[in-house]
Amino acid sequence: MNARQGSLLRALLNEAEYKTCAWYAHLLGCSEKTVRTDVKAIDGFLRHEGFASCVSRRRGSGLRLVLAAHEANRLSRLLDESEAAMHPRFERLCRELVVLTCTPGPHTVESLTRAVFTNKQQMQSDLHWWQRVLVGRGLAVRTGRRIEFVGAEWTQRGFLMSVLFSFPPQAVRRRIEPLLLDAASGCDQRFFDRCIEEVQDNLGFTLSSNARWQLGVYLRIMVARIQMGHVIADRPLTGELSGFFASLGNRLSRHFGIAVNEAEMGLLQDMANCCTWQWSAELMERYEPNDRARAMAADIAAACEAAFGEPVPASLIRPLGILVESGLTRRACGLVVQNPNELAVKYDSMDGMCLLSSVLCEVPALVEARLHTSDYTRLVLVLVEYLERVGSLRHYRVGLVVNSGIDLALWGRYRIEKLSSRVQVVDVIAENEVLSACARPSSPLLDRFDFLVSFEPLPVDFPSVTISSLVDERDLERIVEAIPLWRRGREAQVPCERVRLTVPATPSALLPTVHRDLVASGAVSLGLERFRWLVRTLGFIRERSLVLAWCGEGVERTAVHLYDLDGGPQLAGKRCAQVALLLVHPDDRGDLTPLTERFKRLLESQGAEGTEAAEDDFFPGFPELRGAF
Repeated sequence: MNARQGSLLRALLNEAEYKTCAWYAHLLGCSEKTVRTDVKAIDGFLRHEGFASCVSRRRGSGLRLVLAAHEANRLSRLLDESEAAMHPRFERLCRELVVLTCTPGPHTVESLTRAVFTNKQQMQSDLHWWQRVLVGRGLAVRTGRRIEFVGAEWTQRGFLMSVLFSFPPQAVRRRIEPLLLDAASGCDQRFFDRCIEEVQDNLGFTLSSNARWQLGVYLRIMVARIQMGHVIADRPLTGELSGFFASLGNRLSRHFGIAVNEAEMGLLQDMANCCTWQWSAELMERYEPNDRARAMAADIAAACEAAFGEPVPASLIRPLGILVESGLTRRACGLVVQNPNELAVKYDSMDGMCLLSSVLCEVPALVEARLHTSDYTRLVLVLVEYLERVGSLRHYRVGLVVNSGIDLALWGRYRIEKLSSRVQVVDVIAENEVLSACARPSSPLLDRFDFLVSFEPLPVDFPSVTISSLVDERDLERIVEAIPLWRRGREAQVPCERVRLTVPATPSALLPTVHRDLVASGAVSLGLERFRWLVRTLGFIRERSLVLAWCGEGVERTAVHLYDLDGGPQLAGKRCAQVALLLVHPDDRGDLTPLTERFKRLLESQGAEGTEAAEDDFFPGFPELRGAF
């Protein structure tokens, strides 16, 4: 399959209902004929990979993926591993990065063109792309008679590792890692394998397969860079160099005939610690975070207890400390390890993210640490269970309206409450009671409910959802989609202010321009540096919009602010066409669920112009916003 066919298969996997060819053609930006041709290719791919699943075609209805039993997870995993490799730019850009950083030069446009099997025009376009991606990261591509990456050596290595780790391991193993092994003899590869085994023994536990692979990749990159004369000389150690890593440095020097100094081994030691981010329950019980991480975890727990009135469970303190320590180490290495759940937390669970962020972003030690946004989000993931337990997110009171037998009434109540801990059926009432209450404006009956659920449409002016007597998954999805929009018995509304801005093409000019407008309009009383920090830590890129949802100090009024950008800057390798902000006053914190859901609906209906896919849509979500600003 190619990249487009992979996107079509992903879309089919995500849709439960039949959708027309025209619908998929619009989604993918191609013709209906192309969709039909791609469906044949997808069916062939599924058969080749041993799947019993297939694409069903129904006249008048469209297409639907018919999944065989137990194949959904396997298919999703296969897509995760292959989507990056299917991207037409994946191998070329990664090969360029490896050649520029780990292959002896000098490099020219002509030599790079031959090395990555492309043409001169495409190579020049790629070099411009790299220059945009590296803006703000302390790195650059120097062009001219010679082409090379320039910047601090430890920053270059952190960036290279971050790029490789931003893809599924299998994609890199099959297509990119061989480039790092070409120059290594069998003896060298056996030596690398022994080093990994000894590092594992020194750490005191068995590394996961991904962790072993990640550490092995860095070890090969380190040796290749030193052999090329690129040595780390001035990076401060984040901790004392252990005797094991000092001894390993001497062995590396003897085996490869290179000079390996203390700074090099300090970074290798930090990278080894970074590669231990995959933990079992047993490991979490055995591991003791360092003093700084334990103190920060205690500060986070104290802030949460002060805000929500209940202590954080003792079982969560150690995982918080481990995540803080690993985040601090990655920050020191310049290594970004993507969080696969980042968008799910920041977008899908925006209300919980906002509520926890309103507390965490006021913890001085956490602000000072300047963790990567992916590591900050990991802390939020750990605390989501606690947030649900203390009941700080809004719960919805449901009235189940019946005109049926006892069995259906009790079954409907059970099913509705089972779908979400945020929904409680406070009463089961007869349809005539609702009609009578709605006929009297002063009736207190409806004050008991946030919304009603009924098995037949209700002719009343009150938020209600109609479901079938089956109370099946589609009925439950209908309830889940609708209820967050209601606020105190009425549909939630949030003021929306839309402004068109002309900004310079450099990312550094974007936030000051937006900040000046927010301050001038009286929307916020935040300083610029605080605003920058919030965007770097909480913001994310969705399609071509830079999105931030913030509830906390410095917000003067609750509103959505949409900034359409003329000449927007490049963020994460793509042009930013819009800045979308949801700013919630602390007094409205109890209504975060309906406000965030309304914000997401606004984003989907009034999003940035020109969100169509483009060749620059590569390394989605990478690099992080910190580098851009």
